[in-house]
Amino acid sequence: MRQFLIIALIFSLFTSCGDEIEFNSPAVQGNKDGDLWRAEFYAADIDFGGFLVEGGIGLERVQLVTRVDRRGTFELGGAGPNRALFKDAQGVVYSTANAPDESLSLYPPTGVIVVEDIEQTEPKTISGTFWFYAYTADGLNTVNFSRGVFYKIPLVGGLVEFESN
Repeated sequence: MRQFLIIALIFSLFTSCGDEIEFNSPAVQGNKDGDLWRAEFYAADIDFGGFLVEGGIGLERVQLVTRVDRRGTFELGGAGPNRALFKDAQGVVYSTANAPDESLSLYPPTGVIVVEDIEQTEPKTISGTFWFYAYTADGLNTVNFSRGVFYKIPLVGGLVEFESN
């Protein structure tokens, strides 16, 4: 009986984790500032020679932008050509291209987009992972996405990258 209770306790510990990413197909999701964020709509585009992947829930949107349309790991931050953007429900844009205010943080914007698969289906789909820290244009506010996944997002076109405000 004691072994059964120990096994039951261990099983409940492993199955009750609340911060696990749930998997859908297709999907754009991750942990936004520590809480699960799962897009209700999503699309991707090949624009200016690179990918633009977008997911949204309500008025919030996340965009992942690479300047090359191939598989690979794309570093984010600073003046680099790749970036991640987040637009909140009030229309405020956070970007890995924005630097933090030095009085608040010494840590630069950073992150990674990993394009793992491009399926030659009709339409083509793109899959990969991401994480990033992004700042508002004034550098006073930040947003963090961790454990991000984009999975089988259709490349349908028609997307436009956010403009920083």
